[in-house]
Amino acid sequence: MMCRCLKFSPSGFYASRLRQPSRQQRDIREMHEDSQGTLGALRMHEDLTDAGKTASKNRIARLMAADGLFGWPRKKRRGQRTQPSLPPAGIRNLLERDFTALEPETKWVTNITE
Repeated sequence: MMCRCLKFSPSGFYASRLRQPSRQQRDIREMHEDSQGTLGALRMHEDLTDAGKTASKNRIARLMAADGLFGWPRKKRRGQRTQPSLPPAGIRNLLERDFTALEPETKWVTNITE
């Protein structure tokens, strides 16, 4: 019934279940295991093109998702990478680093970072 609704032949369905993984799928699994599970689709694409194999990023992502493979994201570097500079001239610290307040709504503090 399902095959008729999806316009898919029953023999094609059973043949696809018995089909062995493609060479690309085997290469992706092997590279993922060699990297100890750290490679995602984008870095996998870079490594495959360096090895002389062709596949689009979307196809690699699809094959990895079908096999349940995913990569670990790199840590993002955020914030200042250099020493903080001195405050601009003419700016005074009105609170003088005293952020405690005895009552609510008496001191307002904000942080403007990238």
